[in-house]
Amino acid sequence: MKKGSLKTTLYIFLFVLGLPFTLRAVEFREGRVKLVLHENTGRFSLYYLTDIKKETYEALFVDQDPRTSFLGILVDDKAYRMGESSAFRLRINTDSSAKPALVFESAFLTVSEEFSFIRAGSGTLVDGVRIDIRVTNKGERQIPVGIRFLLDTKLGEGGSTPFSTDKRTIASETLVEPKNGDQWWFSKNDSVGLMGTIQIPSVAPPESIIFANWKRLNDAPWKSSVSPGRNFNYLPYSVGDSALCYYFDTKPLDRGAERVVSILLAAASDQGFSSFGLAPENDVSRLLNESSTTPSSTDLALRTDLITIRDLLKRIDTLLAPGATVSEDELTAMETVIRKLKDRNGIR
Repeated sequence: MKKGSLKTTLYIFLFVLGLPFTLRAVEFREGRVKLVLHENTGRFSLYYLTDIKKETYEALFVDQDPRTSFLGILVDDKAYRMGESSAFRLRINTDSSAKPALVFESAFLTVSEEFSFIRAGSGTLVDGVRIDIRVTNKGERQIPVGIRFLLDTKLGEGGSTPFSTDKRTIASETLVEPKNGDQWWFSKNDSVGLMGTIQIPSVAPPESIIFANWKRLNDAPWKSSVSPGRNFNYLPYSVGDSALCYYFDTKPLDRGAERVVSILLAAASDQGFSSFGLAPENDVSRLLNESSTTPSSTDLALRTDLITIRDLLKRIDTLLAPGATVSEDELTAMETVIRKLKDRNGIR
């Protein structure tokens, strides 16, 4: 059976039945990243701006049906899949004063996925997101809670090595733990790549990450057994359908207590997450995604533009330093920011 045919069959089946699988979504853009939160399913999609001039985005993981990636919670040895369990109600936080978030509420837990835009690579524009998964015990007793996050990848499936880390290539089923020393993983095609954290400073690592066939990981009640060297096939259902799953092992959570774990996803970079940092409040990349601005006052608009110009001049000074290099994409981005500044202020 051809790669991905199981999921393709599912799409066709839903279409024939007249059931929607393209559902309502809320979109956020920052720098070169587009984040889409799916209101009906409790999932998210992530896109990277591969061509700034043409405003062309490419999905960083499977987006035909975002339900193939999911957040799972284990409580008292019972697994819950966020967005599918009837025990949890879903809402999306779109308040401009807070981070975008998927929030799942039950009688005993609040689970949220909070998204922050980050710059992981060496460029001036946002190129990824930080996902903070928060689990709060609302019950009357201490409970054991585990967390897993399955990501249905696709970028590396056309080659012989679907994944690599900063230390090795991964061409078959593999268990990676912090003790192995890997810091990040990545998966690429000819135009774009996706990378994710394993262990980096300031971000606590998962207990393990399993790279395996998507169906094997998806069908496992919780943690899939690992068969080192096994390929990414699951005959007869799927061939070469790779995925990975983060596991944060079960730990006791006291009444009223909160557990927070974090995962960073970004466009792949040779430097990994060495330049990781949250996008500042007045990042120049904000202008890149503004089709129009209606400030509350002329003074506010002027201050915003001055901050943008200051940040742009700082970057230009850096690029003028001996030995500095600049990519064509970064030059295009700066030209776009300058053009938007001129348009906003009526300069020709």
